[in-house]
Amino acid sequence: MQLRPDAEYPEAEVEGGVMCPEEGLSVRIPVIVAAATMSVFSLAPAASAAGFENIVLTSEKDAEEAEEVFATDTPAIYISADLADVETGSTVTVSWVSVDSGRVAPPNYEIDSVNLDIGMIDNHVNSSLSKPNAGWPVGDYRVDLAVDGEVADSVEFAVE
Repeated sequence: MQLRPDAEYPEAEVEGGVMCPEEGLSVRIPVIVAAATMSVFSLAPAASAAGFENIVLTSEKDAEEAEEVFATDTPAIYISADLADVETGSTVTVSWVSVDSGRVAPPNYEIDSVNLDIGMIDNHVNSSLSKPNAGWPVGDYRVDLAVDGEVADSVEFAVE
């Protein structure tokens, strides 16, 4: 088919392009730059790692000041933390670990742990560990806070 420059041709509807008249003929030219630019802006931001904020380890429930050293007769040790980017349906694990308590326990011995299933309205976790019958053994300890099996934060403390 031969196109005549003096003939009238119907205009075509173009999506994602522009019409460019050339010698009496309409030609579709894709708008690649605009599409590429829009793609860059539509990318989702990188996901933040799930974790914890405002972690407080203390000898008093609901206290706001963190402690690092506890007496052997401390009745219980409490930890509280706000969740940061932890998705609904995740499991948060709080593990109490004896890092080095002499010969009372092997190094890095997990004393106890608790798993918490995170629901839609959960944004804070609390846990505690009560004093053993014979008192806390002198030594170094740690609380690991994990999300879906991955340790996100740890808090170290000592008993003297």
